[in-house]
Amino acid sequence: MATALAATGEVAVRGRLLHFAAGRGRIADESGGGNFVVKTPVAGIKSGDIVELYGIAAEGVIDVTQIHLLVPSRADWCQGDWSRFRANGLWKNMWVRAAVLDAVRGFFKAAHFLEVETPTLARASAQEEHIQLFATEYQDDRAQKRFYLAPSPELYMKRLLGVGFEQIYQISRSYRNGELGPQHNPEFTLVEWYRAYASYEEIMADVEDLVLHVAKSVLGQSSVVRAGREIDLQPPWERLSVRDAFARWAAVDLDACTDAESLFRRARALGYGSARREDSWEDLYHKILLERVEPELAKLGAVHLFDYPRQLAALAKLKEGDSAVAERTEAYLGGVELSNGYTELNDPTQQRERFARGARPGSAPADEAFLAAMERGIPPAGGVALGLDRLVMVVAGASCLDEVIAFPLGH
Repeated sequence: MATALAATGEVAVRGRLLHFAAGRGRIADESGGGNFVVKTPVAGIKSGDIVELYGIAAEGVIDVTQIHLLVPSRADWCQGDWSRFRANGLWKNMWVRAAVLDAVRGFFKAAHFLEVETPTLARASAQEEHIQLFATEYQDDRAQKRFYLAPSPELYMKRLLGVGFEQIYQISRSYRNGELGPQHNPEFTLVEWYRAYASYEEIMADVEDLVLHVAKSVLGQSSVVRAGREIDLQPPWERLSVRDAFARWAAVDLDACTDAESLFRRARALGYGSARREDSWEDLYHKILLERVEPELAKLGAVHLFDYPRQLAALAKLKEGDSAVAERTEAYLGGVELSNGYTELNDPTQQRERFARGARPGSAPADEAFLAAMERGIPPAGGVALGLDRLVMVVAGASCLDEVIAFPLGH
C-alpha cells in the first residue's frame, strides 16, 4: 500500500475497505492504509468488503477507475481478529516477532550452532514436580499409547549431545498445563541451546550476547525499554546469587531454612500472609521470590540470578565445593524472567534419584531413553531455555504475551 500511494501513475491495490461512502473511501492492505476517490457511482460495495481497485495515484490519493468486489463482508468485520490485530499493536508486533526470529537464527549461525528439531510428542518426561503436562493418546488397530506434549525439548537435545553434537539449538513449540497469565501461555515458544564441554558461566555470556544481538538487529540500539525505563544490554550484566538476593530483599537465610517447616516459620515471622503450613518448601520459596525478590530484580535492569538451592535442581549439576546449591541461572530483564539455564547434570544415578523425587501419582513416567543415554555417557555441558515470546514482548515494548502471540489460548 505504501508503495502504491508513493507512486505516481497507474496502481492496483487489493485490501479491505475501512470506510466507503459518497465516492470516498480508505483501503487497508498488509503494508498500511490509503485514501481513494471514485467519481462514478458504485453499487453493491460497502465498508468491510475486500476489493480490488485500479486507478491513478497522485499526492497520496488514488483516483479509482475500476473497483471490483472480491469478498463481501457478511459480519461485523471490525470486531474479533481485526480488532485484536489492528487496534492493539499486535499487527506491528508480528513484524517485530519475525525480525526477532531472524536475528536469533543469525546469531546461532554466526556462532556455528546446528539448528535441530526434536519431537513435541513424548512418551515420558523429566518428572519435574511443578510442571503439569498435557496428555494425549495415539490410537491404531492394535493399541492405545499415551503421549505428552513436551514442556521443552531438553531431554531429546541432551541425547543429541550424547551422540556427538557439540553446539546445537532449537526454536521449539512447548506446552505446560495450568500456566496462563500476562507472562504465561500454555503453548509457547522456546529458544533452547546446548554447548558441550561448557558450564553455566558460558551460558550466561551466551544469553547476554544473544539479547544484545537481537536488540541491535531489530531496534538498532543496545538497550530496550521496560515500564518506561531504559535497560542497557551491554555485557557483562549484573550477577547476584539466590542466597544474596533472599538475604538482601527478603531477610531470609536460605542456608538456615532448608525444610518447609523452618521456611514457613520464617515467612510468617516476616509477615508473609500468603504462606500456608501445607505449602511445600518450593511453594514457599516461589511465594517469597514473587513478593519480595522479583520486584527488586526489576530495578536492576539486566541481571543474572544464579546458584539456586539444591531443592530447585531437577536437572542441574550441584556446585563443586558447595553442594547446597546448584549451578543454575535465570536471566531477568526489567523483572521479566527470560531464561533458565544450567551446568547440566550428567550423572545417571543422581538423575534417576531426582526423577523419583519429582514423580507424582498419575504423572508421566520417567524418560528411560534419556537415562539410558546418560548411562552411555553425555559430555559435560551447559544449556539454557529462553522464552522467545517474552523476548519479543520486551523488544516490542509490549506489556503482556497477548500482544506478541497471534492466537493465545482462547482466541
